[in-house]
Amino acid sequence: MGEGGDGVVERSAFELGSPAMEEEERNNGGGGGGVSTMRLTSYAYTTVLLAAVGGLLFGYDIGVIGGCLTLGGFRETMGWPPAIEECGVDRPPEPVQVSFEQGWITSAFMFGCFAASPLAGYCADRFGRWSTVMLGTIIFFVGGALQTGANGVALMIAGRAVSGLSIGILSTVVPLYIAEVSPASLRGSLVTLQQLGITFGILVAFCVNLFVQKVIPRDWGWRISLGGQCVIALFMGVGMLFMPETPRYLAWKGRLEEAKAVLRKLRGSDQESVLLAEVLEIEKEVEEVKTQNSSWAELFSRKLMLTMLVGIFIPTISQFSGINALMLYSATLFDNLCLSGITMTAIVGVVNFVFTFVAVFFSDKGGRKPLLLTGASGMIFGLVAAAAILWTIDPSENKAAANATVFLILFFIANYASTWGAVASWIIPSEVFPIRIRGKAIGLATMGNWSANIIVAFLTPILIRPDVANVSGTFMFYASFLIVAIPFVVCLVPETKGVPLEEMEEKFSKPLGQHVKTCISDLRRRPKKCEALPK
Repeated sequence: MGEGGDGVVERSAFELGSPAMEEEERNNGGGGGGVSTMRLTSYAYTTVLLAAVGGLLFGYDIGVIGGCLTLGGFRETMGWPPAIEECGVDRPPEPVQVSFEQGWITSAFMFGCFAASPLAGYCADRFGRWSTVMLGTIIFFVGGALQTGANGVALMIAGRAVSGLSIGILSTVVPLYIAEVSPASLRGSLVTLQQLGITFGILVAFCVNLFVQKVIPRDWGWRISLGGQCVIALFMGVGMLFMPETPRYLAWKGRLEEAKAVLRKLRGSDQESVLLAEVLEIEKEVEEVKTQNSSWAELFSRKLMLTMLVGIFIPTISQFSGINALMLYSATLFDNLCLSGITMTAIVGVVNFVFTFVAVFFSDKGGRKPLLLTGASGMIFGLVAAAAILWTIDPSENKAAANATVFLILFFIANYASTWGAVASWIIPSEVFPIRIRGKAIGLATMGNWSANIIVAFLTPILIRPDVANVSGTFMFYASFLIVAIPFVVCLVPETKGVPLEEMEEKFSKPLGQHVKTCISDLRRRPKKCEALPK
């Protein structure tokens, strides 16, 4: 990335095929000699990074609870017996009541997310993206405070559910917010910052739990871990006071002058011709939207059937990959392998965070579809191979088998973080829906995501019990969903890289047979890159 003279990053203004680019090319007559570029200001990047702290909240909440489940002080407060120290295939299982209560504590968070997702879509369309993000931040602070002060299972479940309401809102609206303040040429990379925030939050939570276990071995140490949620929420809430509403939402509400002012702050005030082209494109989109009535019934219409199927199925199947089974219960899983659960979760967090950068840098270069396919293949290999080892060898008696299993789990996580974590969970849902129904549709997509999360969070502590499916059977269960996902991606998911949000609906408007042929042909041609405009 090159730095401009004003400390802003230079990028090509438009994608190939966008209406604004075609107009610019006609005006310039296709001549050479210069480059028209779009510059993003430091204010734009600050806006995106601060919004991505919503992902940090999400990740921290996911990562922190798994370690707390094994901490002595937490278990005593919840009325549970000390954690089982035996490991291997002959280890005794947790008491059934404890397994169910662990499932409720973790899944209560997901239930809250599920309940808030459709409300988030409505609020985003009714009150604005910025206001909805701020609402989610405030609710998260309340939920974190309830968890930190919990004196038993009931209050802990309540606090987790309230935090879930917050993340249901933020996980719906933050990707939408980022997508609408970003130019199309950088949209994929910037939306992946939401996933980067999640993985960084998980890493921070794992490290805090490790610090609490090693440095503060007190009965109340777990309260420090959970109290970190309040600190992050306070930081985000204060920062959002200085951030703007998205220009697309402002234009949609008829506040065009405010939209132009925000765009100038995001893109820079020294490139009026490029700015004007983007404004005209947004205005055209808004006018088209105003001529069309949007309702909940339209989401289930034949016209939008393929759009809704792709936008909901992809993030849902992403959760059925089993990634959150590892994130929520990694300490328990590694303890069962006769390894230090808390320490290994910190290593998991590092791998998860580092490999998310692959998605950040390559989602706008290699395209969405190749990342989904390569990632699914790698995850299937990691889960199936790890399950085969655990099925045939007791890792407590074979160090090589234990190390190989750890490597395969980390291989699975690396593949997820570098592909599906960002592309499936955030980029695809934020791109494929038309703006007139985007808030409602993303809310439904996020509901599907959280439905899968509820099932994963509740079932996993039961499935991994030696008297149910054990760890090996659990891995095979989640691998089966990824096996189904591969033909779905090949045949039904089009390449969305570089397609302006205003033109996305056309990608799904073909008859089913033609749509499948187009999706398959996307694999045989490289996605178009953004190119500089002739001057």
